[in-house]
Amino acid sequence: MAIGRNKIRQLADAMTIQWANGKNEARLTPGSGRFVSHVGWYAEVGRDDEFDTFMQRASVPQMEIRHPRQGAPAQIVRHWNLGERLRLFPVTSGPVAATVAASLAQRNIGATIEAGIGMRWGRGEGERSKMAIRGYLQLAHGDTGSEWLLYPRVVQISVRSRMTDELLAALIDHVRVCEVADTLVDRAKHPDVIQCYELALPLGPGKEEQWGKGETTTVLPLASQHPERIDLAYLRGIWRPDHVVDLALHDWPDIQAWAQEFNAGGYTEGAGSGAPGDELHPADDPAATNGRPVYASDTV
Repeated sequence: MAIGRNKIRQLADAMTIQWANGKNEARLTPGSGRFVSHVGWYAEVGRDDEFDTFMQRASVPQMEIRHPRQGAPAQIVRHWNLGERLRLFPVTSGPVAATVAASLAQRNIGATIEAGIGMRWGRGEGERSKMAIRGYLQLAHGDTGSEWLLYPRVVQISVRSRMTDELLAALIDHVRVCEVADTLVDRAKHPDVIQCYELALPLGPGKEEQWGKGETTTVLPLASQHPERIDLAYLRGIWRPDHVVDLALHDWPDIQAWAQEFNAGGYTEGAGSGAPGDELHPADDPAATNGRPVYASDTV
């Protein structure tokens, strides 16, 4: 009888991209100038040579972010300033529930993982929900911003706390656009349903909100930038390059395995994750988040 032989599975790391919601302090000229409130996407410089080369080719500027650290001096770290808007071809089959709490409920957590979505409750005191999605980054290039450059390796968008609700809402809106696309595409050329990775999800600043205890903290959460009305002209503008299909099908098994590890507590951040707590909101109500107690230790 043959027992077989296993092969160790190596999950590829992914460059992490994060969102500054206005509580982050940055200076756009590294080494000089004042630190001011910043809104936009960023990724750490020097974590991945291939990513850095792509950023240079895309003429992405650098900046410095001052990361506060509890009980220690703030850390100043150089990052790529990706601007307020970017596109992601998300490699996921889409959310299975409308809220983080429902996504992590016992009846749905298995399907959430199978959907390639990294999500879990925070493990330590003061931690809240964490969420990440993986896909392919597309950045505007050129003077008019009409040219889009695709980074052909998986990247990871990571968020925490209340921002998990915003990222989940953006994914749900992306599925809405995919469903509309199902009714507009030529079925003779595309008989299958539109996959999430076939359309770019534009992400940028949402409406200014007041977060925290007594709603005293002003933030700009991330949000889907899809318009309400979807037509063929819009779909053509966000349609994936041909090779995204091959990339997504190749990376899909690893992304599902990563989602499993994320839920179990591993692979919470990829390369260039920045300082811990960048996306946390100290003014948030410590008693509850996403409809549950922060310090509850239930397992799913």
